[in-house]
This record gives sequence, C-alpha cells and structure tokens, in this order.
Amino acid sequence: MFPSPFPEFISFFCVQQSSTPDYTILPEEYSFAETLSSNKRRDEYTLGRICAHRALSKFGLESVPILRNAETREPCWPESVRGSITHSDEFAAVAVGLSKDISGVGLDLESLSRSVNFGISRHVCVENEREWLESLPSKQADLALRIIFSAKESIFKCLFPVSRTYLSFQDAKVTVNENESQFSFVLSKACDGITPQGFQHQGKYSVKGTMLLTSVFL
Repeated sequence: MFPSPFPEFISFFCVQQSSTPDYTILPEEYSFAETLSSNKRRDEYTLGRICAHRALSKFGLESVPILRNAETREPCWPESVRGSITHSDEFAAVAVGLSKDISGVGLDLESLSRSVNFGISRHVCVENEREWLESLPSKQADLALRIIFSAKESIFKCLFPVSRTYLSFQDAKVTVNENESQFSFVLSKACDGITPQGFQHQGKYSVKGTMLLTSVFL
C-alpha cells in the first residue's frame, strides 16, 4: 500500500488484513496471541508479526519470534535489530534495520476515517503547534493535528527502545512541511544515550486513501 519511506538499509513492509500474504506466525507468537482478550487485539498482533517476519527476511532473521515486553508492550527484537511495528484498522506496517546501521526507527499508522476531537490538541500540541493549527482552515487543521500526533508517536517509538526515556507529547515540537510531505522536530528533553536536549531531526509522512503513515529513523 505505502511505498517504503526509508533508504535501502531499512526493510519496510506494509499490508492490509484482507490481503494477508501466505505466511504464518511462529508457535511462540501464536501462544501469546491466544492470551489476548479480544479478536481485534489478536488480529492486530498477528498481522504485525506477519509484517515483521517479511521485513526481517531481508536480513535472514525471519525465523526469530517477535514477542512482547510485558511491562512496556513493545516488540522484543533480536539484539542486532532496531524495529518498529504499527497497526490501525485493517493495516499494519513494520520497519527494521540492523543496529550497526541505525540507532532507532519509528513508524505510526493512523486512520483518517476515524473522527478526532480537535480539543485533544491541548494535550498533544505545544503552544507553537496550536497557534499554527488555529491559523489553518478547519479541514486542513484536522489533518495537520493528526500528522503532529502521529509524528510524535513515531518519534517516541524511535527513541524509547534505546534510551528507555519516556517522552510526553509536550517534549517534542513538530513543524509540518506540507509541500515536501515531511516534518521536523525539536526535543525539549534529553533521551539518555541517543539524543541531547534540543536535538533536531526530521521525518516523513504520507497519505494513501484513508490512512496516514509517519516515519523517522536515526
């Protein structure tokens, strides 16, 4: 569905549940999936692992089970890998790269068909972001808010596995470049071992149909 937003040394795979490739999850993953409390969560977990194994096949690691950290709920990748899994509605996407090539990678999928209360901007956005949103026509502002939210999700998923530093939505300021389908960001909080306070970087976003994908890597 989405083309890869990454360079060649990062493996990306995205799929819709209705067109799931002929691939099964591993026994350890299946056992964990059976413990989940709803069909929706089991389907999301399963689809994410199917994507993960397809992405890991680039590095010959498709036979390694990708389980879940019980405390943080993040995927447990092989030691040599940095990765990110995201799912929304019937879609899932995965990006993985070798730790010798990247420090982190983050992905986030959001369904644009899902209604969002614009009031969440008070929790998601810093003052500069809110001022920019308020200057936009309502439809454009709605999409821009979703991009900011999704971008911050990608940023945090990129940084946390290495730093183990919890970031709030207020710890990153995002600037959206609509002409280039990119975003830049500045961190107001240091992430131990990976980024200092004031760190600046950029990521990408893409809209296909009713789905939004944001991505970032270091």
